[in-house]
Amino acid sequence: MIESSMKKFIHHSASSKKALQIAQMSSSLPVNVLISGDIGVGKKLLCKEITQNAESFDALELEQLIQQQKIDLQSYSIIVAYNIDKLLNKKQFFQNITSIRIIATSSLEYNDRQNNFPVKIELEPLSKRKNDLIELTKFYTEEANKIYLCDKTAKDIEVDISENGISLKKSIYKSILFNSMSKDEMMNALYNYFINELTKGTKSYKELLEIFEVPLIKASKNIYKSQVQMAKNLDINRITLRKKIDTYFESI
Repeated sequence: MIESSMKKFIHHSASSKKALQIAQMSSSLPVNVLISGDIGVGKKLLCKEITQNAESFDALELEQLIQQQKIDLQSYSIIVAYNIDKLLNKKQFFQNITSIRIIATSSLEYNDRQNNFPVKIELEPLSKRKNDLIELTKFYTEEANKIYLCDKTAKDIEVDISENGISLKKSIYKSILFNSMSKDEMMNALYNYFINELTKGTKSYKELLEIFEVPLIKASKNIYKSQVQMAKNLDINRITLRKKIDTYFESI
C-alpha cells in the first residue's frame, strides 16, 4: 500500500486527546512509556509525539541484536521498541537495557508484570473514537483523490475498520482506485489476475468465471432489488439467473 503522508497522531475524540496529553507530558520525563492497543490504532504515531529522533526497532529484532552482541547499547539513551509483547525473554531483555529509556508499543493482551513501564497509555479502537474516524476518513479520501485524480467524498465509500486505520486506509484507497478505473483498465487488471491464476494451474474456467459473475449479481441486486428486475435489466433468462444465484449464494 502507498505510504501515507500522515505525520501527526489524530486526536479529535476525548480518549485520543487524553492519550496525547499523557504522551506529551511524559516526553520530558525520564521514564519508560508503554502504548498499547489493537492493530492500526496509531501507536507508532503516538510514539513520535513522545520522541521524534530516537531510533526505533522491532522489539524481537532488538532482543536478537542484544543477544548476538551486534548493538552498542551504551550509545543509546532512548529507544523506541515496537511490539514489546513479542519478546521471548522479557526479564533478560529489560535487565540488559536498564540504563536506556524505552518507549514501547504492545497489544492489549500484554501484561507488564515486572512494572517496567511507569507510564501506560491505552488507545481505543476507531469504533470508539468517532471524531477520529471522521477525520481519518476525510484525510485518506483527500489523499487518495489526489493520487487517482478523483473527486469522491466520504459518503461515496464503504469503509472497513476491522483493523482500524490500516483497513480504513486500504478500503478507501481501493474504493477510489476502482472508481477511477476505465473499462480498459479494469479488463487489463482482470487479464493480469487471470494470467497469474492460470500460471499457477489451480483455477478452472468455472472458478474464474465466478470472479466476474459474483460481483455482477451482487451489484445488480443492490440496484434493481428484485430478481425480475435483475433478469430484465441484465437481459438474462430468469431461470438462468436463479440458477446462478443458487450456485453462488445461499440467499440473495
